[in-house]
Amino acid sequence: MSKKKSIVVITLLSVVIAILGVMCFASFHIGGTIYKYNSVVSIIRQGIDLSGGYYVVLEPESTDGNASDAELLEKAMEIIRTRLDDKGYTEAIINTQDGNKIRVEIPQVDDDGTVLEIIGQTGELTFKDGSGNVWLNGQDHIKGAYAANNQQDGGYMVVLEFTDAGASRFADATNTIKDMSDNKLYIWLGDSNISAPAVNEQIVSNTAQITGNFTYEEAMNIASVIDSGKLPIKYSVTEARSISSKLGASAGVTSIMMAAIGLAVIFVIMLIRYRGLGLAACISLICYCLLYIVFLAIIPSVQLTLPGIAGILLAIGMAVDASIVIFERIREEYRLGKTAEAAVAHGYKRATVTVLDSNVTTIFAAIILWLVCPGTIKGFAITLLIGIVLSLFTSIILSKWLLKVFNPLVENEEKFLNLTREGGND
Repeated sequence: MSKKKSIVVITLLSVVIAILGVMCFASFHIGGTIYKYNSVVSIIRQGIDLSGGYYVVLEPESTDGNASDAELLEKAMEIIRTRLDDKGYTEAIINTQDGNKIRVEIPQVDDDGTVLEIIGQTGELTFKDGSGNVWLNGQDHIKGAYAANNQQDGGYMVVLEFTDAGASRFADATNTIKDMSDNKLYIWLGDSNISAPAVNEQIVSNTAQITGNFTYEEAMNIASVIDSGKLPIKYSVTEARSISSKLGASAGVTSIMMAAIGLAVIFVIMLIRYRGLGLAACISLICYCLLYIVFLAIIPSVQLTLPGIAGILLAIGMAVDASIVIFERIREEYRLGKTAEAAVAHGYKRATVTVLDSNVTTIFAAIILWLVCPGTIKGFAITLLIGIVLSLFTSIILSKWLLKVFNPLVENEEKFLNLTREGGND
């Protein structure tokens, strides 16, 4: 790479970093219009311990012995967890209260009624004729459900996938109902009639569509409830109210300030000890942090909580550690008699195996925690997983590329990289 090309690349990279930094942290009105750009940081979903939220308490309507059965209670909590996870509320907290009640705390709720519908709906899907006869039910005859665009009215619909038995029952139902005076097939979800299409002919199909000019959120809610299965106990909502943040409204700003101070200290130490290597590490860490913010904002299942912040801090620490391992390997190679260029090449090659070994192990651990553990542990696993994957890119690939960009601009590479032979001073 020529000196002129290096200058152009560094200039373009600086502009990209500056633009990305503004996009991540600045909110402003666009020109003289009423439209406002919201920073990427502001759209990161926060958990209930940072932003507050909403809680509900569900109490069984039945008073018989089964209503407080521990096994049924556990199954109901698992189904509610599945529904909330499907909606992106991975940081929701689900606990038992007073023995047979379920308390659910949900962070950053936009629509209380929608969330209550997801939680409280028993989820028993049934297909009935006008006389009330049940032809199909969700447990025995539905394999899956998902939301899809309805091309006819521009809204959304729910597509049901039948089991083999369900497809057969659906064909029998439509063949009978088409000849009835009330030729509608009533589709019920719990106590709510969500659709009642007219049947004019027998329908033989492995799928069916529930239409009703739903919004995307409504269609997703219905599909989520159907997919997760019905609650084993019918509950009513006895308490429902908003709760304030446990850490205060300024917690987010304070966290960013503390993170900035910590990174500044790291930058100073890296620059003093490693000089040019440290400069490449600092730029890589800046890119790492900006990309981290972007991914936290765009991945739907991420909600920032205290465990999530712990995952971020651990990931940043491992990113710094990876750079140190690589740089110390480069210094070792130089002390063994290699040239600066050869030391960098061999140092990255040898250190990459060590870095990959440690980080891949952490990645597998994070994936297992994400798949197996509920609630706040899942939030820790997601932020850690994102951070580790990004750190592999910035510490191994980006920093090495930056050193190649810097190389044509320095006269004494050994001095720029702060490399000394064995027995020399650092």
